[in-house]
Amino acid sequence: MFQLDKVDVEILAHLQEDGRKSFTDIAEEMNTSVGTIRNRYTKLVKENILHIIGWTDPVRAGYNAYARVMIDVKPVAKVNQVTEELLKINEVVFLAHTSGEYNLEINLQCKDNNELISLMHESIMSIDGVYDTQTTMYFKVLKWASHDVSKANVSDK
Repeated sequence: MFQLDKVDVEILAHLQEDGRKSFTDIAEEMNTSVGTIRNRYTKLVKENILHIIGWTDPVRAGYNAYARVMIDVKPVAKVNQVTEELLKINEVVFLAHTSGEYNLEINLQCKDNNELISLMHESIMSIDGVYDTQTTMYFKVLKWASHDVSKANVSDK
């Protein structure tokens, strides 16, 4: 398993601050070579630790209905089948297996409440194995955050 070290964490912190920051600028600020930054960056991408994406603010892009849906699957043996069906739905932006009363949690981003209602009734509740759901609407998201890499487990290399 790949283990981050202090140099990796510092590179990740620079990229979280500005994902378009050049290797040259990072190298200068870290007092190291551009080659070191490029090699470390390539390794972080190859190890699937660093993912390069263009994050879009959903509200500014017209997605005004955001909800968390807890899903109870019965029989439990159908959890993987339900999971596979949920992965096919574009509006599902988060999906996790959970403990407790519900088996799955999803987050949905829809253009409006009508789209959300339609999606729930026609796409989610119709999946074989979906027994019950509990939906929480998010009225206003106050913080979208990425992980604080400064708290990552690092090796002492």
